[in-house]
Amino acid sequence: MPSLSEILKNKAESKQQRTESRRAEREGLSQMRDGSLMAITTTPECYTQYLVLQADNISLSAGNIALALSQMVNPTKIGTTDFWHKQGRYVMDEEMSKGATVFVPPRNQNFRGYLMGSYYDVSQTTGKPLKESVPLAEGSERMNTAFAALLDTAPVGFVENTKLDAPARYNERDCVLEINTEYSAGQVFAALATEISYARLHDRGMNRDYDRESFQLTAESVGFMVCRRFGVDCPVPDTAGVERFYNYYTPDERGKSLDLMRQTARNMGDTVERSIQPRQQEHTANRGNNNRQYGRR
Repeated sequence: MPSLSEILKNKAESKQQRTESRRAEREGLSQMRDGSLMAITTTPECYTQYLVLQADNISLSAGNIALALSQMVNPTKIGTTDFWHKQGRYVMDEEMSKGATVFVPPRNQNFRGYLMGSYYDVSQTTGKPLKESVPLAEGSERMNTAFAALLDTAPVGFVENTKLDAPARYNERDCVLEINTEYSAGQVFAALATEISYARLHDRGMNRDYDRESFQLTAESVGFMVCRRFGVDCPVPDTAGVERFYNYYTPDERGKSLDLMRQTARNMGDTVERSIQPRQQEHTANRGNNNRQYGRR
């Protein structure tokens, strides 16, 4: 029979082995993420694939999108088991062991850092049909409302210019957005999403490194993600110069750059989303007020 001293020693060794094993797994996952980020920001085809998946999963970090791409075959809509439960869908039993390992925040808010979890593609789930977003239709009130909300995300003013040879363009000399209303609302929306990104990058002239050509990939990527979210026709950016753009970036810097683009596109899109769904928000708010008024038992 082992002594108490031996039991304590065995327990300590077992705990240490588990700790080292988890550390090795995290380091391996970090290396996989960095490798995928390097591929995304080096190969035009990989960047395009990343951009589409990121646009369709705008709330997920660039690092986790990179991990999903390195472990899944043609992923589309992805998320944790909790995410799919909220959609009324469930990961099929035979797919539970086939998820992509990613970094996820802990449920305990007092815990610092990230844990390892799993993402699953919609093709690995079953349940209620996914609720599809309604595209912004040309000439609709929703399109007009969305256009007005998109303007609210601009860091500069705007003027109408029907002589402009494009639907919209950021005038960096005067720090103003020029908009040609002779084009269709959809064309103006798509162009404006990109031009607002240029204006943000210019930062009213405070960014001394600003050059439109150098920031083209970034601005067009943000515009593409915003447009794809609302079903507005927008071409995929020209990714031929992606390797040159990220040439001197470390893997960590590449991830931060991609995530900054994602967050910019998400913030712009959220502003538009709130404007075209005010009734739903009002209903939710009223329901919350009623719950607070009458209470629950």
